[in-house]
Amino acid sequence: MTTKFDEEPKKLALLFGYLFIGIGLITAQTQKVTGIVISDDDKQPVVGASIVVKGTNLGTITDIDGHFTLLNVPNSAKILQISYIGMKTESVSVQPTVRVILKSDTQLMDEVVVVGYGSAKKLGSVVGSVTTVNNSKIANRPVANAGDALQGQVAGLQVFTPSGEPSGSVVMRLRGVSSINSNTEPLFILDGSPISSGAFTALNPNDIESMTVLKDASSTAIYGSRAANGVVIMTSKKGKMGQKARVSINAQYGWSRMTGDNIEMMNTEQWLNLQEMLDPGKAYDTTFQKRKKFYIDNGISTDWADVFFGDAAPTQQYDVNVVGGSEGINYYISFGHYDTEGIMDDSSLRRETLRSNVEVKVTDWLKAGINVNLSYQKYNTTTFGTEANSVYNKAYAARIYRPDQTINEILTDEEGNFAGYGKRLDYFDDMGYYNPYYLAELQPNDRSTVRINGNTFFNINPIKGLNIRTSQAVDAFDYRNSHKAYPEGPFEGAGVASESFERYYSFTFTNTAEYKFSLSDKHLFTVLAGQESIITKNENFSATSKKMVDSRMMLMAAGAESEVPIHSMYDKVFNSYFGTISYSFADRYYVDLAARRDGSSLFAKNNQWANFYSLGAMWDMKKENFLQNVSWLNSLQLKVSYGTTGNSGISAYNALALVGSGLLYNGQPGIAPSTVGNDNLTWESMKTLNVGISTRVFDRFSVELEFYNRQTDDMLMGYPLSYTTGHGSSVENVASMRNRGFDITLGVDILKTRDFSWSVSGNLNYNKNEITKLFNGLDEYTLPDTGLKMKVGKPWGEYYYVKWAGVDPRDGYNMWYDKNGNLTKSYSEEDAVFVGKQRYAPWSGGFGTQFGWKGISVSADFSFMLGQYMLNNERFFTENPTFAGSDNQTVEMLTMWQKPGDITRIATPDSPMQFDTHLLENASFMRMKNLTVGYTLPAKLIQKTGVISNARIYFVGRNLLTVTKYKGYDPEVDSNIQLGNYPNTKQYSFGVELTF
Repeated sequence: MTTKFDEEPKKLALLFGYLFIGIGLITAQTQKVTGIVISDDDKQPVVGASIVVKGTNLGTITDIDGHFTLLNVPNSAKILQISYIGMKTESVSVQPTVRVILKSDTQLMDEVVVVGYGSAKKLGSVVGSVTTVNNSKIANRPVANAGDALQGQVAGLQVFTPSGEPSGSVVMRLRGVSSINSNTEPLFILDGSPISSGAFTALNPNDIESMTVLKDASSTAIYGSRAANGVVIMTSKKGKMGQKARVSINAQYGWSRMTGDNIEMMNTEQWLNLQEMLDPGKAYDTTFQKRKKFYIDNGISTDWADVFFGDAAPTQQYDVNVVGGSEGINYYISFGHYDTEGIMDDSSLRRETLRSNVEVKVTDWLKAGINVNLSYQKYNTTTFGTEANSVYNKAYAARIYRPDQTINEILTDEEGNFAGYGKRLDYFDDMGYYNPYYLAELQPNDRSTVRINGNTFFNINPIKGLNIRTSQAVDAFDYRNSHKAYPEGPFEGAGVASESFERYYSFTFTNTAEYKFSLSDKHLFTVLAGQESIITKNENFSATSKKMVDSRMMLMAAGAESEVPIHSMYDKVFNSYFGTISYSFADRYYVDLAARRDGSSLFAKNNQWANFYSLGAMWDMKKENFLQNVSWLNSLQLKVSYGTTGNSGISAYNALALVGSGLLYNGQPGIAPSTVGNDNLTWESMKTLNVGISTRVFDRFSVELEFYNRQTDDMLMGYPLSYTTGHGSSVENVASMRNRGFDITLGVDILKTRDFSWSVSGNLNYNKNEITKLFNGLDEYTLPDTGLKMKVGKPWGEYYYVKWAGVDPRDGYNMWYDKNGNLTKSYSEEDAVFVGKQRYAPWSGGFGTQFGWKGISVSADFSFMLGQYMLNNERFFTENPTFAGSDNQTVEMLTMWQKPGDITRIATPDSPMQFDTHLLENASFMRMKNLTVGYTLPAKLIQKTGVISNARIYFVGRNLLTVTKYKGYDPEVDSNIQLGNYPNTKQYSFGVELTF
């Protein structure tokens, strides 16, 4: 007889039986896979190779020994995909243990670049002159402007960062100056769509995958009238379909300082001694001598450069991004925060960026995508920074403020002895100036910009080789500036409030059809036809309210008076049709043809359409039978191209005769003509010839050499008119100019082993500019008050000044050379001559080195510009006896002529200083643009965390070293004259990067 208690063990055994069977069934549905990945080239483990179980989201990467382990791999899984950058992707069957050998993919190693409309090309098959700068040269730069990273990286591309202002822009110029009055900057393309140069500060450099510079007509003619000055194509980062999701976090913190200063200003003792030189009677002035002794004995001397921009300014940057994809989608999503203070206290920039790049393979024949970058910038620019010689412009004030003036009040005891310093002075009695800090606090300027850059596309592939693509893009921003002058101190009873708004948008609509086909596997053709429309509108408005009396009531409605508002707008439209034909035979001979017809609202009615074209050819000589067996020769290519481009970088309504309103005549309002129209206004055109040869030998040495000739015709100039017309000039197509030169690019891989690598690279450009035609048959034309003159046969930018001959030691008077080379002490503008010194550098380039050993990496990049000169206007005020009694001077003034026989460069006060060649300085420079030192932690150590897949710490330095003879703050100023410029900066930044 069985009881209830006898039944329980049976039930329990049955339960455990079912449980073990279930576990067995579950276990039988998955398996564990281990393996190793090895390189076929050196038989070494491949670290960081990606292993993905096809058809699932399951994946991992190899460790430092090339091993990997995958747990819970479904039994239904059949294939593993193994991939690594620069190697062919392999697919192997799922087995408990696998051994995979990856081979180098020479096609992948031949870098793919975007050079125009249509699909990307392998760099080795590009006919045009193209240079690509990859992400390693762009990322983690401690400045807001992504364009700064290009300085010294591309032969022929000059990049200036002329200001240390955090929100400052960059200036780019490719292969010389191609125009005098039209735009000279390249066309900028982001992910296939044009953007304005202002967008550079709105982009997070860490989101950019590469920048490609197109230099010759073969590569730029497809962009037609906007490509006269070259093209810079930026490609943002994207995910890959089938890529395992990866999260990266990057954090930086650092500081900025002024790059340097080659001028030594006087201290208090020196300046007071100078006063005695200027007025010997002060040596017997008891009041002056008592004050002098008090200041010297107590060490009272102010270094105004140190006061205004001597402190370190903090900079911080944080980025997070997610990249990956599945079989039908890829994505890249990022957020960036950048925050920096300027070396001047009232300048700063804070930027937030959000980017989303998504591509979806909807069907086998349809792909769609969207790329969006949204940014918000809040920034301040230094007060009075645009007023060059204002005594409240801190850069200028640091030069001229007297060293015996302190920023804080001087305290004394009852007996008149020095007792330290008190509160900050808001007014400097000795100089009669307000404290610039005080004025800046009373006049805040809050600026903000919201910008969006985005594009969408749909790509249809109805049959093999045919891609039909339509894209829509927008480049737009809203800008706001709120300015106040509180009714306190100098503005008491006269407070001011103003609001300014600007809205800009540019829509681009592009439609292309590209067809690729081959004949007998040797003849490869790519044919592309396209249409593009660009619609641009800009509008701005500002209003000012005045006579406010209470700092607590600063809305514009609180003002007793208002100014007439300012309101302006412009529209412009481009319509274009274009096409290309590319042909290659046996991967040896390449020919590219491009044509574009552009229509623009900028030009006169009868000249709104123009045609541009190019023809280019390349011979890949290495692939010829007679060179294929030359083992030491890796590549040898010969290129030649010729074509035309245009320049449409002019104001919106130059072709029209305009009227102005808001004018008063005899007390009555009215309108009147304001500009002269030109019914024949047309495009500036550029004709460019480019010949190049490139080679690589011994798999270590690379050389590229290119010669170019660029002819600008129908160049726009201000055509002088008789004042009896009521106008001073009109815009006419009347001149011509030529730029001719060469580019050299070198690279050497000194050492290449598994653990150690060391390479060096460099580039050089020489450009000779020459004006070949002026208007009305004239050979020369002087630009008043600029020190510049245009002359046929001379370069644009050669200085035209009276030559200074020094100081006569007999009487201390300045001497000059007249037109005939004779010495004279009478200055006359009529004696001005070309001095053989140029505003634009004929020589430019850069060089760098990269070093790697196990986890340590070092990269240093230098840039240089040679042969450029600039007028140092500051010295007119700081080495001039006329101003020495009231303003500080350089120590050079202590050598001022005093008696016969004195050898000096500073004349007697009786001989006034003039704007002549003694103020013209060599502004050539070489600087260490970037230094990066990093350490990547061992993968075996990091992977033990189970979360982090890669960790790197690094240091980045920018502008750490500058070599120049220029005596101002910094020579990197793209101007013929320098006065009161915000000094350039150098940065020190430390960062950490984690990948999950």
